[in-house]
Amino acid sequence: MDLKTFAEDDFDPKKWINNAWSTSGNQEKEVFLANAVSRLQLYMKQLTNSLDETTTQIVSSIPRVLQEASSLHQEGALLQQQLESLQEMARGVEQQTGHSIQSLHRIDYLKTKLENAASALREADKWTALAIALEDILEAGVPTEPEKLAQLAEQVTAMTASLEVLSDAPDYENKRVQLETLYNRLEVAITSPLIEALTQMNASKTSSYVSVFAGMSRHKSVFGCWARAGAGRVAAAWRRLEAPSTANLVSLLAPDASTQLDWLTNVLKCDTPLAELLKLYTGVMMSLEPSPTKVVSANLKLCSTPEEGILMLTDLRSDIDGLINCVKAVIDAPRQNKEIIPPVVIKEFGRAAYAPLRESLPKYTELQTQLLLVNLKDPQLEQDDLLERSRGLLSIAERCEGWISNAYNRSKKIAGVAGYPYYISAVDSLITAVTNLISSHSRHVEAAFLSSLKEGDSGGVLSVSFPASLVLEAAAATLLDTLADVRQLDGTDAEPKDQHPLSELTAFLLEADVIQRLPTLRAEPWGSIAALKRTKEQLRGLGKAILRNPIDVQLDKIPQLPVWNNNDALSTDLPDFALSPQEYITEIGQYLMTLPQHLEMHISEKQAPWQFLSEVCTHTCELYAEKILNIRNMDALGTKRCLTDIVYLSSVVEDLGSNVTPALKNLEKSLRAATPGQSE
Repeated sequence: MDLKTFAEDDFDPKKWINNAWSTSGNQEKEVFLANAVSRLQLYMKQLTNSLDETTTQIVSSIPRVLQEASSLHQEGALLQQQLESLQEMARGVEQQTGHSIQSLHRIDYLKTKLENAASALREADKWTALAIALEDILEAGVPTEPEKLAQLAEQVTAMTASLEVLSDAPDYENKRVQLETLYNRLEVAITSPLIEALTQMNASKTSSYVSVFAGMSRHKSVFGCWARAGAGRVAAAWRRLEAPSTANLVSLLAPDASTQLDWLTNVLKCDTPLAELLKLYTGVMMSLEPSPTKVVSANLKLCSTPEEGILMLTDLRSDIDGLINCVKAVIDAPRQNKEIIPPVVIKEFGRAAYAPLRESLPKYTELQTQLLLVNLKDPQLEQDDLLERSRGLLSIAERCEGWISNAYNRSKKIAGVAGYPYYISAVDSLITAVTNLISSHSRHVEAAFLSSLKEGDSGGVLSVSFPASLVLEAAAATLLDTLADVRQLDGTDAEPKDQHPLSELTAFLLEADVIQRLPTLRAEPWGSIAALKRTKEQLRGLGKAILRNPIDVQLDKIPQLPVWNNNDALSTDLPDFALSPQEYITEIGQYLMTLPQHLEMHISEKQAPWQFLSEVCTHTCELYAEKILNIRNMDALGTKRCLTDIVYLSSVVEDLGSNVTPALKNLEKSLRAATPGQSE
């Protein structure tokens, strides 16, 4: 039985008895109670015996525990006395030995000072001997034999180490200046032989001189000599060329890139060979005379045609890419210690390599503009017939997509995404030229239309001016659609992310401010598009004016017609069926009814001929309502005649599939309300 249950704070006897009874099975209550009481009494007796035994053991052990505690207290007091005694003894010893320890420290300090002084004297003597020896070598001339150069390198290294030892000497600064002067003289003396050895690619001699420079801790001077030797070799080869070109320059630089890298690593012991190689090539390309940029500029001037100039720029890009790819291969070659080249070094090299192309991009714009504008010298544009010249401009507009696409592909071949600012300048020139041609011809069409009006011709759908204006508007619309498609395709091209640092053409070919404006430049509409849109709207208005003119001429007569007033009484009483539409409105109706077949002849589905017809009908209704309102003193018969004309025009407009305007409907209602006997 688990006795923990009886010790719980929330122990409930009734609950416990019920639980015990539920687990007893079918046992009788009296038997269960008797057994439970007996068991509980037995457990009580066992618990009482256990408590008695435990109490007896505790009482018997208390005296022994008290005796042990007293013994521990006495031992603790004795130990404390011994510690106090030891502390007093330590104080005495410290007092007795303190002065002795201070004396030992002082003696050790003096010994160190004496040793340093002795060492300084020896180093001073050594320094003096080395300085005199180096002075003698400089006076007699620096040796060129490898063995003597090795001894000189050891001597220079020893002088550098000796000066470090003498850093605490009073005359250290004088010795440093003296050593710097000796090293400067020595560097001047061995620079020319080192450059000669580097020029001849003599590894053994070069290593000997490099050891001397290393002893002087002047590694940068070695790399400077190496760069001068390398630049001198290339410059001499460049001058020997009869016709220098970028292809020749690439052939001079690219082949020995790996060799120069081996020399930097194994002979010159350079820690950053790739960076030094890029610096060398950067300096070479910037120091050549004549410069590659001047050579390219001169060659471009010799080109007889724009196509030849564009081809030359494409070849120039290919030549530069050859050098870039060679350097990229050297940089990306697997090596034990991967060198991290500073971004500024890469950018300076790329700017120097692409300098001829960068300086030639404005010339590319000029050449590309000439190449695009030569397409506008079309015989169709020289015709006197208005419609044929309009068709010639439409043909030009339709072909512009191919010309612009070819120009963009050439731009990408020459400068990639970086060529976009120069490409759009050329395209803008083309669009501006075509827009000017369309605007000029539009003025001729308008002049012909106005001239026909003076001669009594009412113009309209059958005039020569109308189809000419429609075709001209179609040319402007076609060109706008072409530009929209081209800009959408152009916007999908961009430099890939995470590309090689030497492939970032925008950084090498564009200035920083242009690079910042490039995304905006590609997103903004071209300047020439706005002018083209205005021209298209003007042509749209001109076509509408020509188409509406016969209607406008007839409607302008309305206020002056005599049929609106001064009618006699007998005429006023005429029935409505006796009235017929007047001549002016029947001519308008006949003109409107013939419009669909004529419009289909001149207007393509793209220009929406039924939209033209709907606009003409709407214009007719609105202008008709306006002219009726200008009639003065309309009598009853005049009102009937006007209502007859309105009903006729409304039926014509509805037959054409259009709707009568609200202004004309309201005017008809007002006239009927003002006329007795009239109903809708």
